[in-house]
Formats: sequence, structure tokens, C-alpha cells
Amino acid sequence: MREPIEFREGGIGDASIWVSPAAIASIVEASRAAGRSETGGILIGRYGPEGWVADIVEATPKPKGSRSGWFWFQRSSTGLTSLLEDRWNKGLHYLGEWHFHPGGSPTPSSSDVRAMLQVADDEAYRCVAPLLVILGGRLDVDWSLSVTLFRAGHAIALKQCRGNDDDKV
Repeated sequence: MREPIEFREGGIGDASIWVSPAAIASIVEASRAAGRSETGGILIGRYGPEGWVADIVEATPKPKGSRSGWFWFQRSSTGLTSLLEDRWNKGLHYLGEWHFHPGGSPTPSSSDVRAMLQVADDEAYRCVAPLLVILGGRLDVDWSLSVTLFRAGHAIALKQCRGNDDDKV
């Protein structure tokens, strides 16, 4: 993949989220390494100057101590404080979470939604409107990404509007 993918929502606030090729490649690589288990990490990036725009420039692999199975993932926070301090000094921010649904839909589950609404309410995250990126499908055949914005107590599914599906990693 050589171009970022844009996800947009035209209703509440005209959100526009760009996912960089490097972030997508990291998500796919970490998911391949996880095999048939779920995996995930955090999203790091920057906010745009106008409206609700964000660029996801980095997706971390799962931190040490994370646990997972075929249908669940529990992210550890090991090492994230120093990583996020480093990124903060470079003008980047915690934007949310990502995880992999091996062989499944990239649609957030009810537990995914509950967890992200808790992130939005937790001041420690410094992220009142976190994003959730889910990679779903079979990596060797056909996969897709979803982006959901959690704002004001609502889960808002964004639609892909730019990027070339034929140019996957």
C-alpha cells in the first residue's frame, strides 16, 4: 500500500480520519504474526488544524504482557507510558486502539464498543474522542479495515472514501 486511506463521516462534525500506509502495514504485519489469535495495539498520530481531522501515523504492535485468544484480546500497558511521552515530545498523540478479528468482520463487537466508551471517559487517556481501527478477514485472501469514532457517548462508524483496495500490503 502506497497511499493513505481516508475514512469519513458526514453527519456529526464531518470527521475525516487518514490512516497512513505505515500504520496499515504495521497492523497487517502484527496480525500475520498473531496467526489465528486476536492481537492489537495503540494508534498514534496528530490532529488537523480544522474541524475533526486526524492522521493515524503509527500503529504499535501488542505490548509485552498482552493476552489473547481466538475471540478476545486484552492489551497490556507495559512500555506505553515512555513511548507516548516520546511521541508527545514529537507533537504526536494517543488517538485510540486497533485490533485484529482473524477471519471475521471488522465490525466492533459490543465489548469493543463498551471498552472504547470507557477509554473516552477515562481522563488518563487524554482522548475524549478515541478511534478504533479493526482489521478483519483472512490476511492471505481478503481483508478490510473499519474505523469507528467514539464521541459524546456514541460509536460512529466511518466510511472508507479514499485508498486503493487493490494495493494492499
